[in-house]
Amino acid sequence: MKIAYMGSSDFSVPFLEKIDDSRHEVTGVFTYQDKKRGRGRKLMPNPVKKCAESRGIPVHEISGCGAVFMEELSTVSFDYVVVVSFGMILPPEVFKRWPGAWLNVHPSMLPAYRGPSPMISVLLDGADVTGVTINEVVYEVDAGRIFAQTGFNIADCDSLDDLEERTVKFGAPLLINVLDLIEDDRYEPRPQGSRGITYTVKIAAGDLRIDWSAGAGEIVNRIRALSSKPGAYTKYRDGNIKILRASVIAKGNKDASAGEIIYADKNEGLIVNCGEGGAVSLKMLQPQGKKPMDYKSYINGYGPETGSIMGK
Repeated sequence: MKIAYMGSSDFSVPFLEKIDDSRHEVTGVFTYQDKKRGRGRKLMPNPVKKCAESRGIPVHEISGCGAVFMEELSTVSFDYVVVVSFGMILPPEVFKRWPGAWLNVHPSMLPAYRGPSPMISVLLDGADVTGVTINEVVYEVDAGRIFAQTGFNIADCDSLDDLEERTVKFGAPLLINVLDLIEDDRYEPRPQGSRGITYTVKIAAGDLRIDWSAGAGEIVNRIRALSSKPGAYTKYRDGNIKILRASVIAKGNKDASAGEIIYADKNEGLIVNCGEGGAVSLKMLQPQGKKPMDYKSYINGYGPETGSIMGK
């Protein structure tokens, strides 16, 4: 089949590659325009554009999904449009003009975790199972019929990076299987139903800051859910520090304040007191403007002091 592809992020790239390596033909890629990045503020292409150009796939850069987008899409020959981490809301007109031609890769077991942040949200909730769904795109967010889905376990130590990797591992071949079966006229999607529907929201800047008065489990889940990008952070001394890996310590120091460092030792660890009588052991940190480092390197280089407070 001929496939038009829409995506923009690193997560989207392996799905594009998988389709291009299959029996199907990618006839065009739609992605957002180059943006200024880095210290030099140079215009840089996003990962999907770079991938498409390296494979000789025509790229259509867009700034929105209005009339210009509709006109460009009409110039591309396709049987289906595959949408993966596109980052733009499609207007209802596209579904009227090309009905039944839209597929989405959604990183959850729909109808659970509809919306923009399913992988982050499932980790924030401390869930131990998630999955990936290939569903029809309709105007109502993530409400289209399900073509296929598969679940997998989440380990206690899994971060957002780990979850993205596992979603690609299971989701990319699942997508190709769906496309193959559609082409062979051997697939019938099913409606989602009304039970088990939950929604996620867009992650805001305020969600990245660690609240040390929360319980240890909640704090560690936030760190896992935001690692490595955008990264949960805490204020310490004169700057911000991203916390990329951490684990729960069963008991904290009841006489210490929330956010107080109760151990800063290469043998004992870098341990921060938190709410509900617990504590968190920091494993991997990234000081502002620096590369990630383990807690021993951070202790050696920055000398955090027992009794000092993080988060202020």
